[in-house]
Amino acid sequence: MNELTQPQVGFKDGQIQFENVDQFKKDFEQIIKRHSNFIVTEDTMKGAKASRADLRNAAKESASWRSKVKTELLKPFDDVSEIATEYEKKVKDVADEIDKDIKVFEEVEKRKRRDGLNEFIAQRADDLDVNPDIEIIDKWFIKGNFNGTVPKKAFMEEHIEPQFDLLVKNKEQRIADTVAIRNYAEGKSFDPEGYIHNLDFKSLAEIMSDIDHDVVKRQKREEAAKAVAEMEAEKDLENHIDEVTVDNRVIDQCTGEIVSEVPHITETSANLNTVNQVAASPEIDSKNQQTFTRLLYVTGTIEDLNAVATFLNANGIEFRGES
Repeated sequence: MNELTQPQVGFKDGQIQFENVDQFKKDFEQIIKRHSNFIVTEDTMKGAKASRADLRNAAKESASWRSKVKTELLKPFDDVSEIATEYEKKVKDVADEIDKDIKVFEEVEKRKRRDGLNEFIAQRADDLDVNPDIEIIDKWFIKGNFNGTVPKKAFMEEHIEPQFDLLVKNKEQRIADTVAIRNYAEGKSFDPEGYIHNLDFKSLAEIMSDIDHDVVKRQKREEAAKAVAEMEAEKDLENHIDEVTVDNRVIDQCTGEIVSEVPHITETSANLNTVNQVAASPEIDSKNQQTFTRLLYVTGTIEDLNAVATFLNANGIEFRGES
């Protein structure tokens, strides 16, 4: 059985004091010493269990005493604490009501400081000829950053002027980029306005690349259109290769069929250097038939012109040509 001395609670000069603390420590040390280095064997099993029980009982007895003393000592405090908690809540409620009115006033003052800052930013942006695209942070509007509603110089230099410096640099860069795009687009025969608008979304390098791609696409469209035109011209030539014009009529050499009527063309000197002229000479045949002379303009390849000459010769029609 343990002989554990419990400290006694006393009071001195209005303070709690404990007596017999040293003896309490000595009793614990003796218990620990008594049961230390215990060798457990089959023969000492009973004694080992007894030692274990004594140690655990000593710890349990101390914990029980400590809890009891704490409860007794704190009970008066708990009673007062409950009273204090109740009144703390009451005074806090009253303070919160006052705080609501204070916050309304503070919000008005804060709004005045915000208006003062906005006015300064607008004026500064107008002086620099830039858009007042300034990031404003709510925590800036403390009294320490303003003289009344006017922002202090130190605050402006720290938070506002660096943003204006960046806006000015961006404006100068935008102007330079605009000139570069305009010159480059016009040099490629493009309207530059659409490309300039893209500066809101793309970098200068990206827009230049877009112009280069558009040049390639335009070239491909032109090449495609040229190829189609050549194919259509070749097809049209094939459709009319067997046709000749006689007395204002287009005649198919293979069938002799009149394909179409050709409008009468009066003699002029225009384009005589770019077309071929064929004229029949006036002459009275052996049967005294009346003959006529007409101007015939023929345009075509060498093969086309040779075919016309062959037809005229075959039909005994006189002609002459000039190039």
